[in-house]
Amino acid sequence: MIEAKTMMKDEVTHEHIYERLLAVESKVDNIEKNTEHVIKAFNAASGAFLVLEWIAKAVKPIIIIGAFFGAIWLAIDNRFNGVK
Repeated sequence: MIEAKTMMKDEVTHEHIYERLLAVESKVDNIEKNTEHVIKAFNAASGAFLVLEWIAKAVKPIIIIGAFFGAIWLAIDNRFNGVK
């Protein structure tokens, strides 16, 4: 059993190692090419979330001002129409 393991270690040559290295390198290149689109999508989504954050910051004061004027409008409307 030990002799078989020793023989297998001896059978691995630099050529085998180089072939395996080339295979791994091609797989890594393929993975990089496939994930490039995913990275672009995440970067685009990051920009979209930044824009949505700016919109949310702008809308919050507008809603508060609208609610204030809506409350005043209802108070005036109730005052002149005499809600019973």
